[in-house]
Amino acid sequence: MRTARAIDERMGFFVKHGHLDRLPSPWQVRVGGLAMLPVTLSESERERQRSRSTWMGQVPIRVPLQVLYNPRQLLADSGLTQRPESIVRHMVSVYHEDAFLGYDLQLLQSHPGGLALLREEASKVVDGRTRWAPYLRGLVAWPGYHARLVALAEAAERFEYPDALNVDPRFATLVGFARFCGAMPDWPERGFYGFDLDKLVRRWR
Repeated sequence: MRTARAIDERMGFFVKHGHLDRLPSPWQVRVGGLAMLPVTLSESERERQRSRSTWMGQVPIRVPLQVLYNPRQLLADSGLTQRPESIVRHMVSVYHEDAFLGYDLQLLQSHPGGLALLREEASKVVDGRTRWAPYLRGLVAWPGYHARLVALAEAAERFEYPDALNVDPRFATLVGFARFCGAMPDWPERGFYGFDLDKLVRRWR
């Protein structure tokens, strides 16, 4: 039930705005989420170089700090049921190459005020208005990253997203993921594997 509601709210936003033709089923989204896992858990070569360019960016140091800042990051999933606060905390504490940001930007866009929240929290890091600012800058390890998030959030309000470059289009955006899920076979309808007790009884009389 929770997944179905999340699909209606997150992906349904893009149906209403004409960017998506139809919604996938919860079963299709669950299977699609498994297919997306290798992308979710991987880094591009550029992300690897940039995110590990400081001592705080080294995996044994940064991952525990990222989880401490946002425990929800322990769960690798489609993000459909995540609260906008968790998505924002993920984005400001984990370095993303532009090509990978379209998915999270669209997730936030589907939440009322989600992109505004990203702009505010990223701006706090840029301006040093949060005690986490120096740590978050160290965790992402790339100068200008948080200022870039502010600019991308403003562009996403206009339905403009970063170039996906060579990232698999099925997983580069939420809309692409929804289309991928919707193209897969759906789980058989209710009762497909069931049986008709009356019919069986009549057969053996």
